[in-house]
Amino acid sequence: MKLITFMLVFMILLAVNSRADGLQITEIDVDVDYDEAYTYRVENRDRIDSASVPAANNSRIDVDVLPGSNITFTVRIENTFQGEKNTLRGVFLTATIEDINDGADLEEESLDAELESGDDYRFEVKFNVPLDSDAMTYNVLLEAEGEDKNDSQHRAELKLKLEVKKQSHDIRITKILLNPSIVSCDRKAKLTAEIKNMGSNPENQVALEFKSSNFGINSYDKDIFLESSEEASDEERIHIKTLNIDVPSFFSAGTYPIYVNLYWKNFVLFDQKIVDLAVKDCGEPQFFNKTEPKKEVDDEERPQIVKDNETKEAVYEKPATVSKEQPFGRSPITIFIFVGLFAVLIISIIVVSRLLKA
Repeated sequence: MKLITFMLVFMILLAVNSRADGLQITEIDVDVDYDEAYTYRVENRDRIDSASVPAANNSRIDVDVLPGSNITFTVRIENTFQGEKNTLRGVFLTATIEDINDGADLEEESLDAELESGDDYRFEVKFNVPLDSDAMTYNVLLEAEGEDKNDSQHRAELKLKLEVKKQSHDIRITKILLNPSIVSCDRKAKLTAEIKNMGSNPENQVALEFKSSNFGINSYDKDIFLESSEEASDEERIHIKTLNIDVPSFFSAGTYPIYVNLYWKNFVLFDQKIVDLAVKDCGEPQFFNKTEPKKEVDDEERPQIVKDNETKEAVYEKPATVSKEQPFGRSPITIFIFVGLFAVLIISIIVVSRLLKA
């Protein structure tokens, strides 16, 4: 009886201490968004899967996670302190998937927030599961951190289990390179695509196609063999194809798509990527290009230069047209008028004075 009482007291104290940290993880939701290249095309799988996970250590995340999936953790964290003065600042979530990236961890942090006493907030972190992840169960560590007004740190953490699965049939276009992506005078480009078997079964009827109706490209390779992802090295489950592209010189400028299609059983479209090749008109030779900007500048400035020259010619070669700009009292015509008026005035005065004497 004493032992049972002691255990109950110990558990109560442990619970009180855990809440005294001020932070608690109360809810966990996980969403998975599959890449476009998955076998949902063949097996009628949904592209999105989601589940709520119990907020307890070692809970399993009940979603189908495949290599290349995008995983979003939405975690609700609560400030369990009581009272108005127990605000926690800089609260954030760190999520870690251990050993999933070729033996290394993947770690992401959320944005931070401030939590008043009794408040909670949903924090979000996102991961992309590496394509080369092994099919196994991985540990996921969720850590909540924040500090109070005294700069004391408060933490809460949970450990979960995440299983990554392999599909039986899963082939992907893993890399694609168009070099160069813009052509002009030299209208040659090279398109390279890498495909890879990510599934657990070997594939012996894989087809890879480069197609563009604009450029007349229709390159189709079939019956490609790719080893199983569980039984072979990378080299044995990878196939690389390269195609040289020659764009005719008369081809119009523009941007044109090139489709890279990957087929399962040689006809079931399993993955598709689209790259754009931009075609530009071939410019003038280099020595013309160097002088062209100067010509354009001169053309823009020439109206102003011509106007200045015309003004100077008017000033120095056509003085009659400039007389309008001379001061009014200095004009020869004005002086002549003044002299004439003054003479008329004198004569008028003399005539009037004589008339008065008479």
